[in-house]
Amino acid sequence: MTTAFVDTTVLTDAVLKPGPRARSALNAIQTFDRSELPVYAIKEFKAGPLSYYVWLHNKLSLTGSFRKTAEAIRRMAATPRRNLLRTALEALEAAANRRGQLSTGDLVQKYGATASVDRALADLYRLSLKSLVIGGWRKRRRVTSVVVQELSCYEEEDPRVSTVIELGKAKCNAAPECSLAAALKAKPEDLKKLRAAIPTGGRIEDARRSQALRQLIRRPGLPLDAKTCVHLGDAIFAFFAPAGSTILTTNVRDHGPLAESLGKTARSPE
Repeated sequence: MTTAFVDTTVLTDAVLKPGPRARSALNAIQTFDRSELPVYAIKEFKAGPLSYYVWLHNKLSLTGSFRKTAEAIRRMAATPRRNLLRTALEALEAAANRRGQLSTGDLVQKYGATASVDRALADLYRLSLKSLVIGGWRKRRRVTSVVVQELSCYEEEDPRVSTVIELGKAKCNAAPECSLAAALKAKPEDLKKLRAAIPTGGRIEDARRSQALRQLIRRPGLPLDAKTCVHLGDAIFAFFAPAGSTILTTNVRDHGPLAESLGKTARSPE
């Protein structure tokens, strides 16, 4: 029996990206006999991509202006939140896919002949993003055969909608430590293999992942807090993926070496 272990990027494509990317993700999942989604992926999904969609929705809602929202996205390129920029642009693309068939007549009927194009566009994109956020969250547990590895330290609080969307809790309550800690610390040899597979002298995220693994290996008595758990990131998927399974991800470059270090594989939906 073939098993897919679905990561955050594929979950995001499946529930937030209407069109070819969603179809590609869902079709890839369906090629396996069994597909598993760890709750860790849901946690990353909410704290990352879903929160960026919410940011864009709220910016459109509060400014009432497509132009001002576009300016806010542009300014983000010069800040440490550059990752938000890419996802915000992807969110605009996803929203456009939902509204691309509207005619000028539809716009006049909805907003009136004298309505500002800027305000009308802001409202159209806001409504599309609202639908994507709420629908994506509702579908998160439906894209795979089963959801696995429930986290006692993480609560899946539903978003709340008013003028803006309140995302709710996105972080763990890792007290006294992460609920994955015991399983991770029980296999120090696997942790060493994962650490050895991380490139050195490169990106900040690699350095953080290596340091998090080093802490687990050398100081297992130290509580695994929420921040360190976040830094483990892709290593969590390689560690917990069932033996013989395939990690389904759009980021094979990072997942591949980690998965291979433990005798597993990583594959892109495409």
